[in-house]
Amino acid sequence: MMTTSSKMPTLTRASARQTRVRRGATMRETRVAVVMRRGGREGGARAQKIVMKSEGSNVNPDIGVSCSIDDPSSCSLADLELMYVDALWNYYNGGKFTLSDEDYDRLREELNWQGSGFPTLRRYEIEFVQAAISYSRGESVVDDDKYEELKRRVKAEGKRTDVTALLLYTKGKELLDEAEFELLGAEMKKLGIEVGMKGATCTLSQTSTELISDTSGVFTMYAALATVPLLLGLSPSILLGFFGVHVPSGLSLGFAATLCAGLTYKLVNYTNLQNAEILIGACPCCEMPIKQFFGGESPAETFEHKCSACGTTCTLNRPKRLIETAGGFSRA
Repeated sequence: MMTTSSKMPTLTRASARQTRVRRGATMRETRVAVVMRRGGREGGARAQKIVMKSEGSNVNPDIGVSCSIDDPSSCSLADLELMYVDALWNYYNGGKFTLSDEDYDRLREELNWQGSGFPTLRRYEIEFVQAAISYSRGESVVDDDKYEELKRRVKAEGKRTDVTALLLYTKGKELLDEAEFELLGAEMKKLGIEVGMKGATCTLSQTSTELISDTSGVFTMYAALATVPLLLGLSPSILLGFFGVHVPSGLSLGFAATLCAGLTYKLVNYTNLQNAEILIGACPCCEMPIKQFFGGESPAETFEHKCSACGTTCTLNRPKRLIETAGGFSRA
């Protein structure tokens, strides 16, 4: 599990209270409706979406059916990260904090416990997204020198750029029209940032890159293929037994084993299942189980896998037994 920095850029319970007092605003606690189709926090539970409804705020368009901030265990990691991003965005954009102190502490604690990197969300990342969105509108909230400096800082952060990609996607969809959003995506691509949800919420989550060989699965597969040939090999002895002809068990089993081996070999080659290897792992984003078959006369060394739950693509390396890339960033 990743350890996250305890430094939160000017965002403490005390500063949040001071901001609210200065503005004379009353804190509005987030009210979240729980309308779940969840089956627990296992397997692909993280891939399921939520809808968070905050009183007096817009619903994030990328959040689906609800989880409760009062019960973080009902939320996936992606749900919690999006909730956190919305709260931070509102705070850095005018000091309006949409979570109560207790809810904010609970959210940060859960994110830290799950190994998310979002509790270290940085002010300059928010500033960069604000500037990029404004430039896409033909406006300017910072001068060119400041914008170039923000670009350099974001680009230098390596895999944290996927955090920026998530912010750009969620806020760009919310604040820009279609043409402006396309312009934003094109400009960010020049910086090596793919604006989108793919891989964003899993970028900073600590998941294993290891692929494990499922030898029992391979054995079961070959055993299933050998079942019919084995029955064919035993059938002469069984039929002769019905007519009172006794066949020595050694001879019967020897014939059955020989026929079974020959027919199974032919069947394996015919179905292109030779050199079989089954590798299992977990999606680096939502932790949905991955189970991939490699086989044939010359098994492929790599395979591009797309998660059926969250859509994240990753490269499976058979010789190294590793998930090498996922969501556009290197895992090796």
